[in-house]
Amino acid sequence: MKRFFDFFSRRQQPSQAVDGAMPAISSTGLRRCNERIRWIASSFRDIEAFRLRAAAVADDLGPSSIPDLASLFHAEHTPPPELASAFAGLGEWITARQFAIFEVFYHFGDQAIPVLKHVAFGEYDWTQGNAIEILCRLAADGVRRDEIVDALIAHLPDMREEAHAYALAPLLNQSATNPELQAVMAKLLTVPEFKSRHDDLLSARRHG
Repeated sequence: MKRFFDFFSRRQQPSQAVDGAMPAISSTGLRRCNERIRWIASSFRDIEAFRLRAAAVADDLGPSSIPDLASLFHAEHTPPPELASAFAGLGEWITARQFAIFEVFYHFGDQAIPVLKHVAFGEYDWTQGNAIEILCRLAADGVRRDEIVDALIAHLPDMREEAHAYALAPLLNQSATNPELQAVMAKLLTVPEFKSRHDDLLSARRHG
């Protein structure tokens, strides 16, 4: 888990200039989805470029791609050779890919909520935290806000603390400048288990 937080914290400083042009590809279906996710993931440390790429890919693929994208959660653990030095740590590449998939889901909005709930409220997996994060962001945007918040409050007590922490890492950064997300977080922090992990994470950050 510490390895993940160290990797995630490095997103604050772009590691290199990122070309924003989406490459033209002729592939279709699952292969096209995989190539698009690889393109987004390669910009993981540059948050602005990462989000712009995800928005462009969401427009390119459309919500009909959700099943194919969901099938890629655990694909391609090893980065392609040209990205090997940028994602050299254990799990870094697949982490970047998973964040890329869920960022695309964010741009699908309401149509992604079924798959997000399925992941968030299913068996434990690293992607559970990703799904929680995106559900919170959608709720903050006003998408099924009460429904999402109520469902999260009901399920958070039974989730593993790793899922809480994995969701909280990006949410804490984003809520600092997003009042609507702060409001969603305030409701979720009424769940004692989630609040405890939140406080632990803040303490760890303060003490380096």
